[in-house]
Amino acid sequence: MPIESPRKRSTGRFWRGAALFGAAFLVLNVWVAGARRGLEDERKRNLLQATAGSVESGRVEPRPGESFESYWQRIPDARTRRLVFVSGMSQMYAINDRQPNDRIIADNLDSWLEGRGAMAASLAGPNLCNEEALFFLCAGLSDPARRPAVFLYGVCFDKFRNLDLRREYQEFFANRLELRRRWLAEADDAVDLPLAAEKMRATEKGVETEGRAAATREPGKGDVELKLRESVSRVVPVVAAREELNARAQMEMFLFRNWLFRIKPTSKRPVISARQALNRQFLELLVSVAKQGGVVPILYVIPLNPQAENPYIPTEYEDFKVWVAGLANREGIPFANLEGIVPSQYWGEFMGGPDFKHFRGEGHRMTAAALIEHFGAVMAGDGGVRK
Repeated sequence: MPIESPRKRSTGRFWRGAALFGAAFLVLNVWVAGARRGLEDERKRNLLQATAGSVESGRVEPRPGESFESYWQRIPDARTRRLVFVSGMSQMYAINDRQPNDRIIADNLDSWLEGRGAMAASLAGPNLCNEEALFFLCAGLSDPARRPAVFLYGVCFDKFRNLDLRREYQEFFANRLELRRRWLAEADDAVDLPLAAEKMRATEKGVETEGRAAATREPGKGDVELKLRESVSRVVPVVAAREELNARAQMEMFLFRNWLFRIKPTSKRPVISARQALNRQFLELLVSVAKQGGVVPILYVIPLNPQAENPYIPTEYEDFKVWVAGLANREGIPFANLEGIVPSQYWGEFMGGPDFKHFRGEGHRMTAAALIEHFGAVMAGDGGVRK
């Protein structure tokens, strides 16, 4: 009986493994090709993901998968018309049970401002923290073509637990020297806000380190990889649906975490005091930087579902509202608490219960209407702020 050589056995195992992998990859691509539409719809319903803006304007919100740099370039020239930055977390762009003619808050504001010689641009992100909001403001102040006249910010209590700039913002940051200079200058001026100043320097240092690493890479490599990915996506469904598959993976991880630790949407979660203190300083610094830069800052407490239990500890949430109102009063800036303006019938469902934070299209319209009622004159340029 002939003895099979180790090399031959190894080669056989390789080809059997390759055949199994190829078959599995083929089956996966066939499944993705058939499920692509469902994955796209699922991603649109996933409130952890940014969604497209409205059909009417198409410029107030990033398109699915669009880079921040690309969206920034689509913001119309602020030197021609008064520009209002509309910033906040997922409530700003997520529409529960979205219908064809629904429009996000910023889009509703943009339509109203258009007749008054002004415009709105949405700068929002899921779980946006106050450092990221300050980043948006500094980016505008360092770019004459996107310099806002007003910074309208929906303040959300549970986002005071979040920190750091997400990667896409860091990439934008690394490529803009003037933005980095302003960022460090604002940190140097923030002598009364040492926590925020120290974190800003750490953020810039991290971006600088990443930038040096990127500079050592082969020139044009990123462009080649992007073009190759786009070419492959035309024939390989798994590559074409990578954004949708990533959204599905994130949602599955989110649900698994909740199952593992028995977390429900209504589970009370205290805010870590150190993170809250840092986010408070960032919000104070945002107001100060805006005023010093000639931008009118507007703060409002976001609407919440009156019939849904939220994950906030009541005493912490009440302290938060008192603190934000006190900050606005002390700085003499426009402020409103819009917590109860959207009735319960205009909210959606999330994880088998009422969603406490994301409303339907009518909720976006009502929130925009309330913002116009409270701040319309300021946004349109007919009002101001105390110095």
